[in-house]
Amino acid sequence: MATVRQKVVVDRLRDMIINGAFKEGEHMQEMPLARLLGVSRTPIREALVILGHEGLLRYRPNRGYVVRGFKLNEVIDAFLVRETLEGLACRIVAERRMDADLEAELTEALLDGDQMLAQASTGEYLRRPWAKMNARFHRAILYATQNAALIDATERVLTFPFSSTLTIPWFDKGDTASYEMLQNSHREHHVIFEALKAHHPYRAEAAMKEHVARAIVSIQKLVSLPGIFTG
Repeated sequence: MATVRQKVVVDRLRDMIINGAFKEGEHMQEMPLARLLGVSRTPIREALVILGHEGLLRYRPNRGYVVRGFKLNEVIDAFLVRETLEGLACRIVAERRMDADLEAELTEALLDGDQMLAQASTGEYLRRPWAKMNARFHRAILYATQNAALIDATERVLTFPFSSTLTIPWFDKGDTASYEMLQNSHREHHVIFEALKAHHPYRAEAAMKEHVARAIVSIQKLVSLPGIFTG
């Protein structure tokens, strides 16, 4: 099981890659990264393996891990698949009726998001807590389906670069447009929850599909960042 420190290293490297700190094809050398993050080589080595499995890095024999480049259409394709799968998950859960445990978990995630949005500023320090809240909300619904095939298919799509529920294109303090985008995203979480709670399968499915589809707009904004998409 990964330690807290290990998770921090993975999160930091993932954020740096997603935000264009490294160029496509750049060699991820252990010693320079260790010095950069102020850690030993061991957590760096383990983090590179994890990010390789996630698809953000490629392993090259005799060279090690290098940063992978992505085409925007590949990422959008992954979101289209995720849109269908997560929409289906909502339909299944609503058809069965949401149980008390799922309702409690989703309610807590929604409250966490509400509290973060209510703060006077929403700077970088909230990025990881928000990502974890978002992933928790989506994962809870997925696993509540108890549908092994659906869970497996969705988890595979979520490992595709930029399609993970943990990937949140963040914004700088004072960026009103991006903050409003985040507010709208969380408002959609509430709409999904209410549809599940009201036992409306197709309304819940449509709400989730629209929610995932809107995320594509945020991902498209990453096109302008250097070293991320190859075309």
